[in-house]
Amino acid sequence: RRRGRRGSSRVMEVIKWSEEEQKQLDTAMKKFPADKCTPLGRYIKMSSLLPQKNVRDVALRVKWLSKRDLRKKKKGAGEAAGKKRQQNSARQDKKEKDAGRNIEYAPITQLLEQNLVVIKQIQQNMMQNKVHENTELLSKFRDNILEASNTMNSMTGMMEQMPQMPQINTSTFLFQ
Repeated sequence: RRRGRRGSSRVMEVIKWSEEEQKQLDTAMKKFPADKCTPLGRYIKMSSLLPQKNVRDVALRVKWLSKRDLRKKKKGAGEAAGKKRQQNSARQDKKEKDAGRNIEYAPITQLLEQNLVVIKQIQQNMMQNKVHENTELLSKFRDNILEASNTMNSMTGMMEQMPQMPQINTSTFLFQ
């Protein structure tokens, strides 16, 4: 609805959305996701793609769509609750079986997670033109890869059935 003034009384008029405008709005919502923009910034950017709509029209429509989608999800959740319980029970059984395996792989997982942190720090250093600070990080990355490889090669159980990891020529990884 659009609010306006005629004299001293307010008049409400319904804002119509054509199918084409709705398609353009859907495209704009994908182009400008909520987690990447401030709400106002997002509505401004989306309204720039819809020449017949102002920022307020877009904001109201987006809020209305999100409330509608939320109601649909709640309704669907009630109907699917029985199926979800069965699926959750099966997932829980699988998680319990996998938990034992995960403990075995925890050291490798930990090393790989450390490498993710290292990679992000390397990226930040590059963006800040601090590339020279990456030498130590690259060494840490190399050491983690080598340790993970050695750990996998020495594992028993299912890992014994896997082919040996290739030997890594560490002389090509000297960062000193």
